[in-house]
Parts: sequence; C-alpha cells; structure tokens
Amino acid sequence: MNNRHEVAFNQSLGQILEAKHPRWDDEQLQVERTQVLAEAPLERPDMVIYHPGGLPVIVETEFAPASTVGEDARKRLGKKLKRTGEIVEQAIALRVPEALKQKRGLNEAIRTSQFELRVYFSEENKKTHWPQQGWVKVNVDGLASAIELASLSENRIRKSMKILMQGVEQAANNLRAVGKEAPDMLESIARKLYQKDGKQTSRMAMSIIVNALTFHRAVAQNHGIETIEQIRDQDENRVLSQKIILDVWNRVCREVNYIPIFRLAADLLVEINNGTALTILERLDGVASKLAKHGATSQHDLNGRILQRLIVDRKYLATFYTRAESARLLAELALARLKVDWTNGDAISNLRFADFACGTGALLSSSYAVAMSRYRRSGKDDKSLHPQMMEKVLVGTDIMPVAMHLTASVLASAHPNESFSTTSIATLPYGKQPTERGGHNAIGALELIEEEDPLPLFDSGRQQQRIKGSEEGSSDKLHLPHESFDLVIMNPPFTRSSGSVPNRSKIPRPAFAGFETSEDEQKKMASRLKEIVPSNSGMAGNGHAGLASYFIDLAHVKLKDNGVLALVLPEAFASGQSWSKARKFLLEGNYRDICIIGLLETGTYTRAFSADTGMGEVLVIATKGGGREETSHLH
Repeated sequence: MNNRHEVAFNQSLGQILEAKHPRWDDEQLQVERTQVLAEAPLERPDMVIYHPGGLPVIVETEFAPASTVGEDARKRLGKKLKRTGEIVEQAIALRVPEALKQKRGLNEAIRTSQFELRVYFSEENKKTHWPQQGWVKVNVDGLASAIELASLSENRIRKSMKILMQGVEQAANNLRAVGKEAPDMLESIARKLYQKDGKQTSRMAMSIIVNALTFHRAVAQNHGIETIEQIRDQDENRVLSQKIILDVWNRVCREVNYIPIFRLAADLLVEINNGTALTILERLDGVASKLAKHGATSQHDLNGRILQRLIVDRKYLATFYTRAESARLLAELALARLKVDWTNGDAISNLRFADFACGTGALLSSSYAVAMSRYRRSGKDDKSLHPQMMEKVLVGTDIMPVAMHLTASVLASAHPNESFSTTSIATLPYGKQPTERGGHNAIGALELIEEEDPLPLFDSGRQQQRIKGSEEGSSDKLHLPHESFDLVIMNPPFTRSSGSVPNRSKIPRPAFAGFETSEDEQKKMASRLKEIVPSNSGMAGNGHAGLASYFIDLAHVKLKDNGVLALVLPEAFASGQSWSKARKFLLEGNYRDICIIGLLETGTYTRAFSADTGMGEVLVIATKGGGREETSHLH
C-alpha cells in the first residue's frame, strides 16, 4: 500500500536509517524506487538496503493493523535485483504505529517510536519467518541492527564452508602425497604449528594459507599491496609463484601490518617445495576467489568453524566452537549491562574485554561487532576505533597457537584496510616451562588467577607469545592486572581436572592431556592448579565440576566492580551437585542480577550453544558486586 502517508513515512525512515550506518547513503539505501526488481521493474519495494559486504535486504512497511505487510515481505523472497543480479534471501516486515501517519514532527516521532518486526527468509526451499509466532518490538536502532543481521546469508555461509573444507582437504592431500617422499617437510610444518605431523595438521596448515590468500584479496590495492592478478603478471607463465607470494607477504609484514594473517602463512609456505607449493597455491587461490565472491569471509569465522574438525587435541582441550548465533546472543546480553556512552569513542577505547579461553575468537568477535554496532547507531564511523580495539580493548588468550592466528585475523578482518601496531592476543604457557620461567608446569590461562604482574613473552614452543600487528608492534609484555576488565566473556573448557576418561586409562587427567603432555606433567599440572586455587579457598573452582569452574575464578579476579561476567557453561551448573560451590560463590554477595538461560529441548543437543559438545549448556550472565537483592532466572 503506497499511499502518500506511507511514502512520506518511508522517506523519513530512510533518512534516519542513513545516519545509523556510515556506509548507508542514498545509493546504498534506496526508498520507494522502481527499476529495482529484474522481473517486475515497475514494482516499488518500500526500501532496499545494499549492505556493504552482505546481501541486499528489502524492508516492507505498513501502518497498523498492517494485515498484509507480512505477505508483502514474503513475496519479495527469491526475486532477483536488477542492480546486482542477486537473489533476495531475507526481507523484513515492519508494522508501523498508526499515529505516525501525522506529518508534523515525523522524524522525531520515528526516533522515539516502537515498531513490530518480522524477518522472512527461505530455509530448505521453504519460506518461513522469525519469530515463528508474534512480532518483535524494536525501536529504530533495533531495526538498523536487524537489517545488518539480515544481510548475513546463512546459505552463502553453508556454501562457503563446503568450498573451504573441500579445498583444504584437497590441498592437504596434495601436500601429504609429496610428503611421503619428503617427511622432513611435513615435520617442519608440524613444528611451526606446535603439533604432531598427521593429516589433521596438514589441513590446519592449508587452512592458514587459504585464510591469508582470502585476506590478501580483501586488502589488495591498499598500502601498495599488489593484487593476485598483478602477482601473476610478474611470472612469465602467469602462475602464483611461491617466491613472489612470499616476497609480497614478507614485505607487507615489514612495511604495513597484518602480521597475524601473513607471518604464520609465510612461515608454513616456505617449508613446501616449489612444485608442490605451486599446485597448492593455485588450488587454494581458487578457493579464496570463490569465498571472496560469496562475501561471507569478512563477517563469519569460517576457518574457526572448520578448525574444530582439524585440531587433534580438541577432545582433551575441549576446544568446541561457539555457534555464531550463540556468541552474538551472549555478547548482546552482556554489553547491554555496561554503563558506557556508546556515542563516545574515547569511552569505548578505554574499555577492556577479555576471553581467556578464546579458541578461534567467536565470542571476542561478537563482542567487537556488538560494541561497534552501538557506536554506529550514533552516526559515527566505527573504523576509526579499529586500531584501539585491536591493540588494547580486545584481549584473547589460549594455548593453541593456530587458534590465536585465526582469532587475530578474524578481528582484523572487521576493517582490513585499517592499520594497527600490535594486538592483545597471545598464546599462554602450557606444560613444562624453562628454568627462566621457574621450571614449573604451567596450566595456561589459569596461571593468571595468581599472576598479576606484566608477563614476559617468549617466541618458542609452549611459551607465551603475543601476536603483533606490525614489525614495530610491542611483543615483550602483556598487562593483565586484576580488576581491570569491564567484560569477561568465555566458553571455557568443560573437561575435569581429575578422573579418568572411559577406555583411556593411560590419560588420567584429560584436562591436561593436550599437546602430548606426559603423565608426570599432567600430575604436576593438576598439582599446580590446586596450588593456585586451594580447595578451601572459598572460590568457585571444583575439580569434580571441571575446569570451567576455575575459569569463573579467573574471570572474578580480573573483573572490575560492576564488570560483567558472561559464560557458556554445562547445564549442570544450574542444578548439579558438583557445581553447588560455584553457584554459592556467585550468589553470596559476589554478583548480582544473575541470569541463566537454557534451551528447552529433551533427548537431543542439536540446539546446544556450542558445536559438537554432545551435552546441554546454559548461558550465564552476571554483574560483579553486591549492593542490592540478587536475582537469578532460568529460561
């Protein structure tokens, strides 16, 4: 229904939405235009947003009671857009209060009004909508966020993952076929990844190289970085020369930045003989080209998703991937509690977010995305904050060097053309340490419960190593003082710190069995944990509950008063006897406004918050400090 009231409303809404994203202008956000749909050029969608890096989204509006707006949005699905040739995968239906038919003060009325929203999309060739029942109430900021999220195509992500996994598998097979005659090459690659040689390690190496090639396509022609085609032109056969690629990547690391993306990839590529490198580069660049066309690589951690199928130690290290939608939900709930002026760039730059078991960075990436979404709603360009976010706001630690590489590259991908000097992403000491670090058996992030002084960083083996953004970036100290963080958000390891794994009697302490630690090391690491958090400490840690309970202790000592704790935990946290100590710790004055969110599903874990855990989980969000009546909710 395109009456004059609706046209006036749509034009005003479009002007307001343009100010909600720095890259939505008159051409990116089109209102009431014809020549939009290829098959029906005279039809006028109410609004089309060509979101940068994502799919276009159509918004249909109607004044209440808006009985036909849902059907209008549903009919847009599957239509081809004339401008880009893309198919509409998601459309938004917006119910508008009838009071907004007024002309006077319309812009201000829109800014202060509540709307009702539904998102329509196709799933398994069937048109459906979310929510399945009812409508979601949003203000104009909520509508802008819904448009951004609707531009992310799950169909493209699924296709991208299939392309990526197939390409990585084929390249790994190429590498291993040659490696039968050159075992030293495979061993060298494994050492660079701190892994034992095997097919999974080869897949990890290929994943890192294709990640670098994909990122290269994103930043080419900026900072003097040659395009892939220009690199081909430098070879008489127009192939991807190993030598030229290495020269370019090493120069970028020296003169620009992007060390998290290119340094490890170059270190792996140099170990591969020339003929094999040519085959692998051609194959993986084909993958990178397809991923770039799908446009999903800068918005979703594809490598992180497939990394779970590649990590040899994941069962014992419990490195399960946090689903993208779970990460976003937890981040939204957590950041909503922070008392921050989201219009103030300096205030945001002085925040500190941490994930001390960050894996491939899903939770940090989501926290970054949510914070920047709030900043954009004030009309500011979030890319101006990217260096500060990378250098000091976002802190991620883990014991997996490869995961740290991917975390840093995913965070850097938010604004790939913005330079930064260093990151606060670091691998932590794990297992037997050298004499200069005391010679003890380190237990990764849990060492930070005790350690508050700046930690020296080493560049070898199982030592701590900070990932730099450029050659000038500092890498000698990482400052993680107690009570200095505004948000600690984690999906910590669930494994127990004592007890046996069924059918694996040779591994008595699965929590410390990663990286082929010896049985003696495992025992000493368990003792180290008891030394840091004694059983009578009054804290949350309990060996029967598992390592995740000790990560509550870690979060507690690092959080400021009024800081926010946000965790993915086993569902046993809500009622299990082994978790009673942790529940008591949170409830007895240490935290307030405790919220526990679970998924109501019986007999299956297909809706778990993490991928492949095979167990139920809950989200736990709480604010540090007492001072008022504590509350808890189970949904």
